[in-house]
Amino acid sequence: MKDEMDILREVGSIAAAHGGMALSEILGKKITLLMPSIDMVSCNNISKKLGAKETGITVVCRIFTGLKGESAFILDERNAFKLLGLSPSVSDVDKKSELITEMGMSTIKEIGSIVINAYLSAISVILKRVILSLPPTLISGTISEIINIIIASSGVDDYALLIEAVFEEPEQKIKGSFYLLLSQKAAADIRAACEQMLEDLKKQ
Repeated sequence: MKDEMDILREVGSIAAAHGGMALSEILGKKITLLMPSIDMVSCNNISKKLGAKETGITVVCRIFTGLKGESAFILDERNAFKLLGLSPSVSDVDKKSELITEMGMSTIKEIGSIVINAYLSAISVILKRVILSLPPTLISGTISEIINIIIASSGVDDYALLIEAVFEEPEQKIKGSFYLLLSQKAAADIRAACEQMLEDLKKQ
């Protein structure tokens, strides 16, 4: 029998399909985007889930309509460089560099924005409301530092919808994490929408 998390996993599958098509277009090669795992956790437990001491790069988008919250896409350094290696817009010199250049940062920001907005669009369907985010910004540092900055700036410290994001192309697999930092009301709204969908399924 389906539960709320099953509904959210289906939302993730829809988002991944749309996001994969968009990524394939901008990267110029077949990219399969998967969102294999999803979990609703308290904000206090995010660091434990993501590996707090790892250094990462995060694309952050503040949600300004439809939900109160913040969205973020996190890559550790190793996976960030692997992802840049797929991009035709990043030069071969930059791909071999130990530093991420301005062009590389722009590419990561664009890819992160695609992943974030694909999921927000899918969530907007089940909530039956328009969900829009502000332009993305980048934050780098350890995962715990990044999360603390986002929580402090957003004023939202209740729940996080934590989603694993996996990029697959014929030669390699790249892993990242995407999460929605949600107010208590926003989390309740999502749960209520999932419960309504479950009720509708029972009636069919």
